[in-house]
Amino acid sequence: MKHLYLYYIIPLLMAVTCAGCERNAQDSSLPEDTVAATETAAVTETEETAPPPTNAPFPEADPNAVTFDEVGEDIAVVVADDEAAANGTLSIESVEGNRMLKFTDTSTTAENMGDMVQKLSFNMRSLLSPEDIERVSRIEFDLYAEAKDTLFVGDDDISRQVPGWIGGGGGTVTADDEWYGFADFSGSGLNEYDLERSDACHVTFKFLLAASGKKWDASMTEPNFLVMRWGMQNRSDIYIDNLTFYDTDGNSIPLSYSGSAEGGDATETADSDSTDMTDEESNITDVTAGEDDTTEETEE
Repeated sequence: MKHLYLYYIIPLLMAVTCAGCERNAQDSSLPEDTVAATETAAVTETEETAPPPTNAPFPEADPNAVTFDEVGEDIAVVVADDEAAANGTLSIESVEGNRMLKFTDTSTTAENMGDMVQKLSFNMRSLLSPEDIERVSRIEFDLYAEAKDTLFVGDDDISRQVPGWIGGGGGTVTADDEWYGFADFSGSGLNEYDLERSDACHVTFKFLLAASGKKWDASMTEPNFLVMRWGMQNRSDIYIDNLTFYDTDGNSIPLSYSGSAEGGDATETADSDSTDMTDEESNITDVTAGEDDTTEETEE
């Protein structure tokens, strides 16, 4: 009986084994490049599903943001205090239905473009009460650049009407009457090499040394802060929108705007006295893209 059992079971096991070997042989017969292509496709699919890095602006403006629907250009002045500072005018312009503060550069040329710095000084007393000015821990805003020439030349040697690299810095005089430099900003992925007007570069200025007195207080008579853009690769103007102030807890601070949405003299420029700038600040105008600012306090 035992021999009879083996008589039937052994052929069955052999048949199963042969079938498995044949299937393995078929799999191993696939070309190596086909297997590699399959693996590469899987990796590519995974990479393409990952969200790209972005410097996108606020999806919606903070309720306490300066959106320039009710605020005029009188909150800021163009600072043209040295040969490297660009002259220009300020106005409120509607771009695709969105009102923004525009700095129209009137002095940058093909010859001086690499040295010019666009500078704006914002008057805090026109935006916040003295008590709220003292609460400010950080400042955020969106900055756009719009080309108005074809001086930019890409790697393909083709001239384009695009702004190119977007970056700069800023600073202020604090309650201790000393200049404080905010960390530099630099945008990427903003279509700055593809479109005439870039997407928004979201900028954050922080009082990193507030505990040491490097901040504003309610007793200051002319608190203001400076926004600078340098390293231009084409003649271009800039727009600013969604200017927002935050306290140490991350809460946005309500505005107490005192001015007119119609604005003041858009051609006004400021000298170093009217913006509380010091000799130390004036050295910042010599900074170009890729160089360090020795007066700037940066975040570790």
